[in-house]
Amino acid sequence: MWTNNRWKTVVLNIFLSLLIIAILGGLGYYMLRVRAETREHDEQLSELYVQQQQQQTEARQESVTSIQAEYDRDMETVARYLPGIVCWGDSLTLGSSGNTSYPAVLQTYLDTYFCDIYDFRSTIENADEFARLNWDDYTVSVPVINMGAGAENTYTVLGRSGAVPFVLGRDITIPAECEPVEIQLLSDSGQSVTPLIGGTAGVNNVVIGEVEGTLSIISSSTRANAYQYFFTRLEPGEETDAVRGTIVETAAAYEYTDYIHVVCIGSYGTFTSAADLVDQVTQLLSRQTGNSDRFIVLGPCAISGRTFSARYMDAIDTAMMQAFGNHYINIRKYLIEDGLADAGISPTKQDTRNIAAGKVPDSFVASANSVELNARAYSLIGKLIYNRMESLGYFDEVYEELAIRETTRQILREDPTYFERMLSNSLN
Repeated sequence: MWTNNRWKTVVLNIFLSLLIIAILGGLGYYMLRVRAETREHDEQLSELYVQQQQQQTEARQESVTSIQAEYDRDMETVARYLPGIVCWGDSLTLGSSGNTSYPAVLQTYLDTYFCDIYDFRSTIENADEFARLNWDDYTVSVPVINMGAGAENTYTVLGRSGAVPFVLGRDITIPAECEPVEIQLLSDSGQSVTPLIGGTAGVNNVVIGEVEGTLSIISSSTRANAYQYFFTRLEPGEETDAVRGTIVETAAAYEYTDYIHVVCIGSYGTFTSAADLVDQVTQLLSRQTGNSDRFIVLGPCAISGRTFSARYMDAIDTAMMQAFGNHYINIRKYLIEDGLADAGISPTKQDTRNIAAGKVPDSFVASANSVELNARAYSLIGKLIYNRMESLGYFDEVYEELAIRETTRQILREDPTYFERMLSNSLN
């Protein structure tokens, strides 16, 4: 009996052990399975997260690419219709009253009414989602280049522009070393020219033949020609001969040809008639390869070295108006008829005498009997050019593409005096 009970106990223990082992094995299997499923689920979640992140990155990149493409379209429109403005002329363009010039004033108007209010970010609906983008990079610029220089005659200005190039007036030998060699300069038309007497705009560096170098000038009181010109090559090379008539190619000859041109020449002479001056202006405008129907011509107010004659100036203005139509601005007439009122100036006795004689009021002249104007006149002329360009539609395509008019209207609704304040601050 004892043996049977003992055997039963052994069997029971074995059964319980096997049961415990089976239960533990089942639990272990279940735990392994759960862990495997959890790992698989985690991997799936991780893969899904990576996919989502990749999709978001791709979507964001597509949006950034789309934003850049939209901005590029804006800039393509600007480059096509309004890449910049270049002002060709003598000291009336350069500016002779402090730092004021009509190109600088024109730049102020363009910046105020155009460049500074271009808000590309406002055209992007979800702009706040692109915090990493530097919106300050999405701007627009329309440069106004001042190509005025000194008391230059018409052919000197045309020579700097490359429209009627400078040429050598005699044969020269360019030394092998970087040593100056004296040269004589003429216009390709055979006229006398005097670059560098009042500015270097558009001149250096020059190319004679295939040799690049710089022009320099010194005054001479002992020669019939008051100026001596020298050419100095930039780098040593072979000694080179250049014959009379060789073109002296200026730095600006092929620059700014797609810019809108503003031309103001004639105040220092070298034209034989009103028709000749028109022809020279036309030659200068012919270098404008882009938007060639968009340009402005300014008339002279007086001719240096010539006794003033209102009849002679009227003949010039008439010829200019017939040739260039509403692209022509009669500066003398404007300053006489409207300038004083627009500038808020009460006419002096001398102003009144000048107006009666058909001359620019003394309040706008740099000094008595001078062809030079002062800062007051340049401020008015710069504004006049901007208004004429706008009225001729020179900005229309860019306004539409960049939503400038809409931005302007919004600004004026919120602050009707905004532009007046900005201009006043900038011009002062």
